Amino acid sequence: MVHFRVCSSEHTYNSGRHFCAELSPNMQSNWSFRFTHKFLSILGTLLLISVQFLVLADDYENPAYQPDSVHTNYGQPANSRFSSSSSFNHSELPIIVWWNKNLFPHFSGDNMATIHCSVGSCVTTTVKKRKNDPRTRGFIFYGTDFRPYETPLPRQPHHEWALLHEESPMNNYILSHQPMLELFNHTATFRRESDYPLTLQHLPSLAYLTDRAPVPLREKNLLRETAGLAPVAYIQSHCGVPSDRDSYVQELMKYVKVDSLGKCIHNKDLPDELVNTLTMEEDGFLGIISKYKFHIAFENGLCRDYMTEKLFRPLHLGVVPIYWGSEAAKDWTPNDHSIILKDDFASPKELADYINFLDQNDDEYQKFLEYRQPNGITNRLLVEEMERRPWGPGSMEEPNFINGFECHVCDRIVERLQAERLHEDNPWGNTLLPPRMGQYSHMGCPQPTRAVDNEDTSAPGKEWLEYDWVNDFWGSMDMAHALKLMIQTGEKDAGKLFKYVDKLHDMH
Repeated sequence: MVHFRVCSSEHTYNSGRHFCAELSPNMQSNWSFRFTHKFLSILGTLLLISVQFLVLADDYENPAYQPDSVHTNYGQPANSRFSSSSSFNHSELPIIVWWNKNLFPHFSGDNMATIHCSVGSCVTTTVKKRKNDPRTRGFIFYGTDFRPYETPLPRQPHHEWALLHEESPMNNYILSHQPMLELFNHTATFRRESDYPLTLQHLPSLAYLTDRAPVPLREKNLLRETAGLAPVAYIQSHCGVPSDRDSYVQELMKYVKVDSLGKCIHNKDLPDELVNTLTMEEDGFLGIISKYKFHIAFENGLCRDYMTEKLFRPLHLGVVPIYWGSEAAKDWTPNDHSIILKDDFASPKELADYINFLDQNDDEYQKFLEYRQPNGITNRLLVEEMERRPWGPGSMEEPNFINGFECHVCDRIVERLQAERLHEDNPWGNTLLPPRMGQYSHMGCPQPTRAVDNEDTSAPGKEWLEYDWVNDFWGSMDMAHALKLMIQTGEKDAGKLFKYVDKLHDMH
């Protein structure tokens, strides 16, 4: 028999191995092609839209930096039978339940709202009792708060699950595994392959990259002498994270001077007024960072397309990011020579040697800032993505991505209902839509590993080991398999999850 212990703050379980998921309630806030033709079948419509994308992709003649990356669209067109402009019976609208109510994007003081989207309309609510309503078709889960032992079971064949998760993979490693991801029908994550990508959530606009005047290089060089600044800044107060970034930075410090202004491997104090500041977007923080030549921008978790303000803020300030996080980060940089990738170097010493070289060679350093010149942003993929994304960073002109994804889910549900009704009218002439299923590429992330020698016994190394991220990662895989089995067997009580984990262990 396997025993589990649930901790009050970080949900820690012991089952011969230990894992935990760090919670973070912080959250930030539909575009689809309109294409109708009443004589086309759904399949034919999809084919035409696919051709449309190919034509658009080729219609670009200016020379530009173009990464070899696959870009996905944000949804599929649909028949207009249930468009928002059509009359509808409110009592027949499909229902979507926000299973994590803290993210409910409607502020009318009620726990229910009617939304009108591009294809149709839905009722959206936080009332979990509506899970048994025959009109309930969708459930939206926020990834950080997703708990497999609290899911709406039994899952009916018509229930569609949607995942919204723009935060770090470390917040909930169960979402890094294929058995869990394939239980979702719709996804909105930091991965570009997800159904509703949020990859550039931390980039407000292209103008953000260049709209702030940088500190001149000659002034930065002078500050090195007069203020004793290091060439490199590092500001982190969240230590022991899965990427093990602190261990790497500590090794880097042996070969290049780094001012570490946060709590992690701290060696230089911030001004008193900034010590307890909750945000690094204040002018005081930005002013300090802007005086450095380089800024270490290491993410807390490593996963393709997981990029935060750590990448874009230094670019905004005219500081060269030394980046580690998404291995595809250059797909989203202004040009092909604006950031330094940690993974391009075999060791911390090699990276330090390159930083020291740039520090002593102004002309070579300045090449990293050429994106700030007129027409300096030459990355075609970045430009096109910023132009076409259907949500904005909280502007009044565009929906935020929470409302946008809610409508995306509503439209996909309406399309399926529509196809079902057409099929009922004429089974031979109208086929049902194929099921949608999440894929590993929608958010799958690798196992956390040490950033340096596994035998490292320094303080950062010990802290990483204490968090036991590896067992967290693989323990969550057990939970994913157990939840899948519960759904397959028609289990009604999600609270029995750990009994199913035991059962799987006994089977193996």
